[in-house]
Amino acid sequence: MACALLMACAPMQDASHKPSRRPAPPVFGRFDQTTTRDVDVDALPVLPEITPTMAESLRAIYQAGLAKGNNPRVLAKLGDCMTENDHFLAPLSAGRYELGDYAALKPTLEHFLGVPTRANGGRSWDKDSFATPGLAAAGGFNVAGPLDPTWSNPEWCAADESPLQCEFRVSKPAFAIVMFGTNDVNTTDLATYDFYLRTIISQTLDAGAIPILNTFPTRPENPVKTRQLNQIVVKVAQDYGVPLVNLNRALAALPNQGVNPEDTTHLSVPPDGRVDIFSSEHLRYGFTVRNLVTLQALEAVLRAVR
Repeated sequence: MACALLMACAPMQDASHKPSRRPAPPVFGRFDQTTTRDVDVDALPVLPEITPTMAESLRAIYQAGLAKGNNPRVLAKLGDCMTENDHFLAPLSAGRYELGDYAALKPTLEHFLGVPTRANGGRSWDKDSFATPGLAAAGGFNVAGPLDPTWSNPEWCAADESPLQCEFRVSKPAFAIVMFGTNDVNTTDLATYDFYLRTIISQTLDAGAIPILNTFPTRPENPVKTRQLNQIVVKVAQDYGVPLVNLNRALAALPNQGVNPEDTTHLSVPPDGRVDIFSSEHLRYGFTVRNLVTLQALEAVLRAVR
């Protein structure tokens, strides 16, 4: 699996083109499917291809975020049940991880470990970004969920504040992992998905956080709609010039394409539950692979902003 992931990372198509300026604010219903129809998700590398131009842009976003008070050692997690899940990044916080062939990722891990994410925290799960549940991540979320104040946590958020706005105000992250789509396959049309995903990325950039956008795993019930939504993910990453993790490709060769065959809204987990061991056997399961490629992407982005 180590070789497979490394081969998948080789640049085949540039998804990191930085436009000369930010796209105009998204307009609901203005999506043109012809702009994404020819996007070949399977040909894109797993990890972000960060060109010098993109690195310059990311450094500008990062420095603007620091000027706003963002914490360079805090990471936000924006997504649905595949992101809110206890198997995504959280086990790394316990410190029992075994990196194996990926020992070079330890400095990236240590960059985020042990740094509280909420100023008025104190709970055990507040100890760092890996362990802390995101305020803009929830089971059942579609792409519109983090923008709707109805779903904000009243313990942390103002009544008129969206989960996304609340996350940025409370946690002050310098980086944000973004993945939506699992629930949108059955509920969201293409134009609506495009509009809300662009809105999330735009608001993330406005907050001075670097979004690391992810394609999402294939829903076996509807691979065609999965592909169409992931084509939009790629196009949004290209238009905004932000890093893209092609998780869909990273999972493609795994059993059941990395999803739990008994619950296709979740990724698969090794029999021993250890998604923090990056051995060849454990990397046959979806959550382990997602944890690995997330750390690899964070490493690349940290290198760029420094």
